[in-house]
Amino acid sequence: MASTYDELRDAVEDSGGLYVTHMAELRDIRGAGRLSTGICAAISDDLASHGLGHLPPDLPTSQWEEARIYRLGSPIASVVTAILYPSEAGDKTLRNLAEDNPREILQRVRELVSEA
Repeated sequence: MASTYDELRDAVEDSGGLYVTHMAELRDIRGAGRLSTGICAAISDDLASHGLGHLPPDLPTSQWEEARIYRLGSPIASVVTAILYPSEAGDKTLRNLAEDNPREILQRVRELVSEA
């Protein structure tokens, strides 16, 4: 469990770019006594100032609810942005993601390895 935003950022990296936590952890990092809409908005601002984003977009006020934390500017952030804020660029991101066929990629890698 992280006790600072720096530790939280490390936990995100250690979790492959997406860290799942309970709101109680975020509340404790903030040093708040009780979660409210105002405290959740402040937590959201704190996360952004440390290069982190979150889902859901409106953080829940229950300490038992989960939040997903990711690094801003990451591929996960690109997908989140594409879904939450539709745009032509976001559509392209989603199409590219859908077109990435793991079997095709594996076949291409095998071909490259056999050519080497």
